[in-house]
Amino acid sequence: MDDLWAAGWWYLGPVFFRRAYIEWGGRLAPLQHLRLRLNHFRPSDSQRRTLRRNQDLEVRIRPAVIDGERRELFNRHKIRFSDSIPRDLEDFLGPSPSTNPVPAMEFGVYLKDRLVAASYLARGVNSVASLYCIFDPQESRRGLGIFTMLSEMQWAKEQGCRLYYPGYALLESSPMDYKKTFFGLQVYEWGGKWHAFARQPKAVKRPVVE
Repeated sequence: MDDLWAAGWWYLGPVFFRRAYIEWGGRLAPLQHLRLRLNHFRPSDSQRRTLRRNQDLEVRIRPAVIDGERRELFNRHKIRFSDSIPRDLEDFLGPSPSTNPVPAMEFGVYLKDRLVAASYLARGVNSVASLYCIFDPQESRRGLGIFTMLSEMQWAKEQGCRLYYPGYALLESSPMDYKKTFFGLQVYEWGGKWHAFARQPKAVKRPVVE
């Protein structure tokens, strides 16, 4: 997977793909494949505030599972989508995410004993890829998507990984721009090389459709 991610490959469930464009707003829009060099990362002021805001939460890390509690959270989360509404959590993770097609970990976020967010991180040898995050819309003020990404990065660094793949974004401004707000980013060039990417301090705050 280290080699596939480095060559611009991604996957949803059992389907692997490599694309330079995506259908967006009724037309084809160019994609940017991003990755983050963990030894170059430092949290921004805004990301530090997100960590402080969520100090009352507990993150439990374990092999990924899909059960009734997570499906219920997914169904609450997808009301945020106004277009291309996702159908099932399995569409993103596959039926057995702890083992196939790539071993994935779950970062379960709990407020006391209530699951308020869960993100899923696929593991290579020297790199990891953030697959998907779901959270309770009632807790949207917490910035749980960013919080889980920061938790994943910290864990990956502790495991000795060098690279963190947050997935793709659009070349133009879009709701996926939150992926561009981190220090240490690189962007993929379809000739096969990665180049430094200047972070964008602010992300577009609209429902994410991807």
